[in-house]
Amino acid sequence: MDAPYQAAPDVHVYPANLPIPGVGVLPVNAYLLMAEEPVLIDTGIGVDGDDFIAAVSSIVDPQKLKWVWLTHDDADHTGSIQRIMDLAPNAKLVTHGFSAFRMATWWPVPMERVHAIRFGDELHVGDRALTAVAPPLYDSPMSMGVLDQSTGSLFSVDAFGAILPEPTQDASDVPPEALAGGMLGWATSDSPWAHIVDRERFSQVLDRVRQLQPTRIFSSLLPAASGTSLDAFLKVLETVPDAEPFMPPDSHQFAQMIAAMAEMQRGSTP
Repeated sequence: MDAPYQAAPDVHVYPANLPIPGVGVLPVNAYLLMAEEPVLIDTGIGVDGDDFIAAVSSIVDPQKLKWVWLTHDDADHTGSIQRIMDLAPNAKLVTHGFSAFRMATWWPVPMERVHAIRFGDELHVGDRALTAVAPPLYDSPMSMGVLDQSTGSLFSVDAFGAILPEPTQDASDVPPEALAGGMLGWATSDSPWAHIVDRERFSQVLDRVRQLQPTRIFSSLLPAASGTSLDAFLKVLETVPDAEPFMPPDSHQFAQMIAAMAEMQRGSTP
């Protein structure tokens, strides 16, 4: 886990950057929204468990957490979910109902604490209301984005994720061509169904996102970005249906990647 940072007056970021040898890094973020009733959005990756718990606790006492918004139940979002729910007995788990059922296959989800949501539902967290929104691209049908109605912050789940040349805390630090290429590469690998969508209906989906007019964009897989970047991001997504399909590594290529990762780890060891 990398050092947490504050991306807005009320938003703290808990970042990790997963190395992809020969390509770059994939950011993986969880967020803490400091509303009157604090909201933790996702819980990081499993290997960062102790560091993640310490980072969250350094900003808010888990006992004071009121809500844990789980955007979906993939492993890079649920790393510390059980520990967080144990440490935050006053928190409700906000998520797609089927995410709760699926997670119950590997940990004893306290179903009485689950607040199931659907697109369009509002969650009132003291000083503001949060709206569940559909991300334009996703790898899980359980994905639930968040729009903070008071500030315009959009938490876009995996949408707008990108493989980047190196870690950064602001998407504007990435050269535009590298950002667009990394975003397209991620989109084609994470949402391969986009190659078979009806183009007109997909345009309507993107238009609905455009109408949200966010002030800030907080993707689970991209550094924090200004809302002014939205049009550029959507232009990249418009090209996904006609882009070259992603090809995963074969066994030989995978072995090369593992060897490169091992070499990187040796090089970073003091």
